[in-house]
Amino acid sequence: MVCLRRRRKRRREQDNAQSIVSFVPDDIAIHMRRLEEMVPLVPARPQFPKLETDPGRVTLGEKIGSGAFGIVYRATLTRNDRTEDVVVKTVKEHASDEDKLGFLEEIRAVVDLGVHKNLLGLVGCCTVVRDHLYLITEFMPYGDLKNFLRKCREEETSDETRDDIYDFEVIQMYQVARQIARGMDHIARSRYVHGDLAARNVLVGKRLHVKISDFGLAEDMYTRGYRRQDRLQRVPIKWMAPERLEDGKAYTTQSDVWSFGIVLYEICSLGGDPYPGVAVSELKHRLQTGFRMEQPEDCPRAMYDVMQQCWRWQPIQRPSFNMLYLTLDKHLAFYGPEYFLN
Repeated sequence: MVCLRRRRKRRREQDNAQSIVSFVPDDIAIHMRRLEEMVPLVPARPQFPKLETDPGRVTLGEKIGSGAFGIVYRATLTRNDRTEDVVVKTVKEHASDEDKLGFLEEIRAVVDLGVHKNLLGLVGCCTVVRDHLYLITEFMPYGDLKNFLRKCREEETSDETRDDIYDFEVIQMYQVARQIARGMDHIARSRYVHGDLAARNVLVGKRLHVKISDFGLAEDMYTRGYRRQDRLQRVPIKWMAPERLEDGKAYTTQSDVWSFGIVLYEICSLGGDPYPGVAVSELKHRLQTGFRMEQPEDCPRAMYDVMQQCWRWQPIQRPSFNMLYLTLDKHLAFYGPEYFLN
């Protein structure tokens, strides 16, 4: 009799615990079960109530990007009798449940990281309607840094009148690199890793103000979960740290530092592709034997020294993002305080 009562009590406690979990509004696992249902997700509890936006207020425009995990549109958002330009990222039409979960995790990462001058600003999100999973962010008029840098290269040989922002010299290299290091320092201090740092995932605004974007692989280091390997395999290898090329190796802030060194190469080569002439299949072995990219033609020696520090083989020997920010800050200060953008 005593044994039976204990079992009943234990069963009631388990049932109560399950009922409590099922009503946690931010539980992504619960939200994913809603996504799998065959009925519309209305009414449903929004993942992020303060940021939830009626998708009817969003008008999608031209597609401006498409990656492994989603599609990006230029769009407009109407609210409070005002219409503003925004960017909307959404999942692909036939996205898997894993990709939908990853998309919700990306929104969670953006929310957790909060507001910072060098992270792309979050405007809102849509999480409760099956066909309208949206991450809504601010619009950056000059697009991604990779294409911006290549346009700077094209403008150098053009006789047409051009926007002064495309005058990209050594000072501008330091200005952009310093801002990215500051944004990454914030991410690291927030106990997150980015996981996919590259010039294509940095956006350019007015007055050469740059912001880090695309947190589809960002993870909280304290609550790190298992990332499906097929998602990781869609990250371009030439931006990966060597320890990430090893099967099953977790990526860390030090891995992000290596990728930052690749971004510096992209900046100084005006959008050049990393490891030119090196096949992906050869890269791991070449790095193991000490190979590193040469100094780009117009790259200052001090900047190349920073790259080499980022590309040290042992992760523990690489500088922190705070150290990188302070180093770049010092180099920019050499040109005068008037060159500090913010």
